[in-house]
Amino acid sequence: MFTGIIQQTGKIYQINSEGSGCELILDVSPDLYAQVEIKSNITVNGRALTILGKETLGEFYLLKFYLASTKVAAQYEGQKKLNLERSIRLGEEISGPLFYGLPSGYCQLIYRENLLGGGIKIEVNWESEFFQYLDIKDQVCLDGVLLIIKDMVKSSLLFDIYPETINLTNLAEKEIGEYFAIEIDPMVKKIAQILAKKTLS
Repeated sequence: MFTGIIQQTGKIYQINSEGSGCELILDVSPDLYAQVEIKSNITVNGRALTILGKETLGEFYLLKFYLASTKVAAQYEGQKKLNLERSIRLGEEISGPLFYGLPSGYCQLIYRENLLGGGIKIEVNWESEFFQYLDIKDQVCLDGVLLIIKDMVKSSLLFDIYPETINLTNLAEKEIGEYFAIEIDPMVKKIAQILAKKTLS
């Protein structure tokens, strides 16, 4: 489980083709490298991945993953940094919702505005059956980053992103037309799925 509170980012060190998928190797901070073990999970831009290997090469602290889909790897390529969060440990204090690191879909950045004080306002379009179950002030994760919905218009969600979040994550790197992985509260998602089944029956 994950909180969406990002304190670490990493960079792509290498992507190697491996069968129908690929090996993803990330360069992370020494702090995160020391905190995680092989077979533990971290989210990479909001997607939970299992660490399959660890290695230090000079100044590089490398974590290795396998991706079954090359499309996911393509989404990571070209980004200067990736949002990372290790899974919650037993006994750690939790002050908000928990997420699985399984994106509910992908939303497209359609508007961006700089705010006074260094923050930004963004609007994303999300064509999804889950949209109708969201409301203003609900919490969602965009590329693994916990955000509060500021407003909603038709199929769009609006967020204000504060300077601290900008500095700690890669959200400000997105250009108009690019996509975020979005994950809604798992409880909301489950209720939506139950209601959808009842409607069909």
